[in-house]
Amino acid sequence: MSLISLVGVRKDFGIRTLFENLTLHVGERERLGLIGPNGAGKSTLMRLLAGLEPPGEGERRVLPQARIVLVSQEPEMDPERTVLDQVFEDSGEKMELLRRYTAVSDALAHAHAEGHDDSALLTELGQLNARMDQSQAWGLEQQIREVLGRLGVGDLGRKVGELSGGYRKRLALAAALVAEPDVLLLDEPTNHLDADCIQWLQGYLARFPGALVLITHDRYVLDQVTSRIVEVDRGEASSYQGNYVYYLARKAEQEASAAASEAKFKGVLRRELEWLKRGPKARSTKQKARIQRIEAMQEAPKRQVKGDLSLASNQRRLGKRAIEAEDLSIWATSDSKAAGAAPLLKGFSYDFSPEDRIGIIGPNGAGKSTLLDLIAGRGERPHEGQLELGSTVKLAYFDQHSDVLVGERDAAGRERKVIDVVKEAASTVEVDGSTLSAGQLLERFLFPPAQQHQPVSKLSGGERRRLHLCRLLIEAPNVLLLDEPTNDLDVQTLTVLEDFLEDFRGCVVVVSHDRYFLDRTVDRLFAFENGVLQRFEGNYSAYLEKQQQASRPPSSNGAKAEPRQGEPSPEASAAPATATGKPTVKAKPRRRSFKENRELQTLETELPQWEARRSELEGQLAQGGSDYTALEALTAELAALSDKIETGEERWLELSELAN
Repeated sequence: MSLISLVGVRKDFGIRTLFENLTLHVGERERLGLIGPNGAGKSTLMRLLAGLEPPGEGERRVLPQARIVLVSQEPEMDPERTVLDQVFEDSGEKMELLRRYTAVSDALAHAHAEGHDDSALLTELGQLNARMDQSQAWGLEQQIREVLGRLGVGDLGRKVGELSGGYRKRLALAAALVAEPDVLLLDEPTNHLDADCIQWLQGYLARFPGALVLITHDRYVLDQVTSRIVEVDRGEASSYQGNYVYYLARKAEQEASAAASEAKFKGVLRRELEWLKRGPKARSTKQKARIQRIEAMQEAPKRQVKGDLSLASNQRRLGKRAIEAEDLSIWATSDSKAAGAAPLLKGFSYDFSPEDRIGIIGPNGAGKSTLLDLIAGRGERPHEGQLELGSTVKLAYFDQHSDVLVGERDAAGRERKVIDVVKEAASTVEVDGSTLSAGQLLERFLFPPAQQHQPVSKLSGGERRRLHLCRLLIEAPNVLLLDEPTNDLDVQTLTVLEDFLEDFRGCVVVVSHDRYFLDRTVDRLFAFENGVLQRFEGNYSAYLEKQQQASRPPSSNGAKAEPRQGEPSPEASAAPATATGKPTVKAKPRRRSFKENRELQTLETELPQWEARRSELEGQLAQGGSDYTALEALTAELAALSDKIETGEERWLELSELAN
């Protein structure tokens, strides 16, 4: 049974059409993930589902009495309320029950004091009592405090108007989770949450009893929480019944099939055009029909191929010195240091090499962004210690703010257009041996020509982030500082950025709470722990596994804990000591990269198809025949296919042996 349905919906904003004849159903206990490029209309679709945005055409159908809550990216709140009052106010039915129960209780006391008939009030009070038991509204304040604590909000008496946008988003999220609606609509809920909060939220959403529609760039959350993926792109909504990993596999198959169909179509059209050029003298009915078919093929709409980003060759040489930090200490401000406050960072020393892939993690407010600001030369100099950049460093800083692109005007007083932002950095750029214009480069960053001449203010938040990224990368940096780069970027752009970083020849320092992004892009972590940056070799998943192992309680009787099934014993996993007494480090098996995972999935799909084709060829050859030219062609195809299968099987074995 559908709780919300959009049927034949069209939505446009002026000349730009977001949806055309879109149909989408949200059923009971649905776990639906919305993905698609920035600007495709995901947030608008959420507002349509919530009933906050009217469709231009079509209709929205909602099950009567279905409780729907949307947590948008910029929730509206009363700046004069306290944190606790605001969450109480937005707690939906539970708060309404508490209010009504209080009102009926007061009315009952008044009726009793005045000697009036209170039977109706007693009946309603009993009904309210039962409903509050069912919804667990009695413990509402305790629930609110617990959820706010899990989301990292502690000062419940603070005014909402004093909070940042990220903290206001947490209040809206807390209220929605406490309210437990029938349909929960979440637009980028993991933005501004640290890794521990995201981990808790992921578990909470997995247990959530209602229907869930989720927009998020966090692919681990998508994979663990959703059971259906809906891709919104170019006015269409394509549904994939499965989680994010299933979606990736199906999408790869579809793209391969589409590429094959397009190649076949072009081949047929080329042959037909060659026939047409020969100019047949007679114009029979059959020939006229053929000409009409050629014209129809030429006029057939061609699906736009998605852009791709490849800027590996557009980089400057980086010498041996990148960033050198020696005994570095940072306070929030000079005044806080003078007042004797604890430093954000104390005694940090490290030489960043040109090949480093560093991830910096820690709770919100620990000082991660402050450290990147310091490296980038923004704000104050180090309060203690030294920080120096190499002489060949060309640094690019992708911070959390892309509003710097908005509002500025050109010499004529006009607001800057999208293409102006890129031209200011470079009118042309060398990419893989080719010279691209600013317009061509923007197309690679998924900005079509019609959008390139729009004012920057007309872009969505995610599109501005993508434009900011484009502007930075074409300046050919060799040191990249990325502060929460996954915020507001769509999954497609993140995949492109991850592929770029994989081939980037330079130093990369990333501050992020996105576990998937960290796993793909870094091989060393620095974790903020009480003002000290603790170093860890490995990606985030390995770090999290080590943290979980460290938090396991020892056995109560002092005996050695038995290893779990499939887990090596402590003795077996300990590194042996050398003659010098220092333990040797046992090399970890290399993990498959994201590209290698995709290659393995493709081989697992294609190898059975190749085997089937080989069996077919062998059967045709067994039948023989008198057409020796055809037999020779079959023999050649069989030999080539056998070599291809052998190579594919060897590669499959090689990839299968790597750790996943």
